Amino acid sequence: MSFFKPSRPAQKSNGIPVESWQLTVAGIVQGVGFRWSVLTLAKQLGLAGNVRNNADSTVTITLQTSLDRVNQFCSELPRNVSPMARISSIKKEKLTNVSKIHGFHVLY
Repeated sequence: MSFFKPSRPAQKSNGIPVESWQLTVAGIVQGVGFRWSVLTLAKQLGLAGNVRNNADSTVTITLQTSLDRVNQFCSELPRNVSPMARISSIKKEKLTNVSKIHGFHVLY
């Protein structure tokens, strides 16, 4: 018997499969309160996931929701970031075999 459960794909939520998406955001997105803006928007939209800075000055956002909700998040994000932040691009990628995430978290 193992004490650790292997990573599984995200569970269904209300019968709808939960997909995992990774957004890589470039621009002026570090040192300007960007992650906290992402946290606020994700909570307003009721999304689970996380946000973290990368060494290359980009920010990675992981969301667990449908593609439609990811697209909604991407379209609302530029209007809801901190005043000093500037987004130059958002790269979207579907992830596989991601365990279910509960809530939304800023990672360090």
